[in-house]
Amino acid sequence: DASSLNAASLREEGLCLSLLVSSGWRMIRFNIVPVVRRKHRVPALEGAQLMPCFPEGSLKRIISQEVPLVPASAQHWRVSTDYLLTRLLGALGSLQGHRLDSLSILDRVNHESWRDGGQGPGLTFGHLKMVLLWASVLFPAPEDWAELQGATYRLLVVLLCCLATKNLPHFLYPERNLLQDSGLDLNALYQRVERFASQPEAFLRIHVTHLGRSPPPRIGNGIKALLQLPASDPTYWATAYFDVLLDKFQVFNIQDKDRISAMQSIFRKTKALGGDES
Repeated sequence: DASSLNAASLREEGLCLSLLVSSGWRMIRFNIVPVVRRKHRVPALEGAQLMPCFPEGSLKRIISQEVPLVPASAQHWRVSTDYLLTRLLGALGSLQGHRLDSLSILDRVNHESWRDGGQGPGLTFGHLKMVLLWASVLFPAPEDWAELQGATYRLLVVLLCCLATKNLPHFLYPERNLLQDSGLDLNALYQRVERFASQPEAFLRIHVTHLGRSPPPRIGNGIKALLQLPASDPTYWATAYFDVLLDKFQVFNIQDKDRISAMQSIFRKTKALGGDES
């Protein structure tokens, strides 16, 4: 068995017990914490019941259960958002489509390319999970997730927007910016993600037979200005705006006439603002 367990980082005064488990191509950290379960309101979850992206009744079941509380300090407890987010991802995974498959692809690319095989700082799996949750809200139609390439780009346009605006809102507490005080070079990270989004084939070669000529880049220069619009006007954080981004990457592929009309309206608005520089 090539696996190994490292408990050298255990500290008596810590709020959790941290275990490192090495298996295969990556190291996984498990934080073991005490948990208290009780009824507790999470307003964002209650509001999410109105969102069509989750299976009917799934959020009601999650809300009806007791919420786990974990230590925030030696004197205070907080809601364990990890548990709730895992339940939400499980609900999304029960739907038809490639939501979790696209998350798996970006997790692998993040580890191997954006973080140099896990040796450098960068996005965590928690960041990517949050991107999937927001993408599921912004792209609620089943056809958004029917094809793997299109599904992956739905995560990518949300991630690129968050990096360009330097703001990734927490899904349950949107006032929290998960990129703030992260210590990451967000400009450099943005460049890496944009390069992947422009020519993903160059990053996904896994066999010598894949070493042919790559297709031309999907986008030109200037896409970052378009991606930064939600920073100055939060109303851009909506499906029509992100549909414009999908169209830029040539993966819109939606037949709904109302959605096409809304996308075209936003496109004309961005062009008038000078946001369309690509």
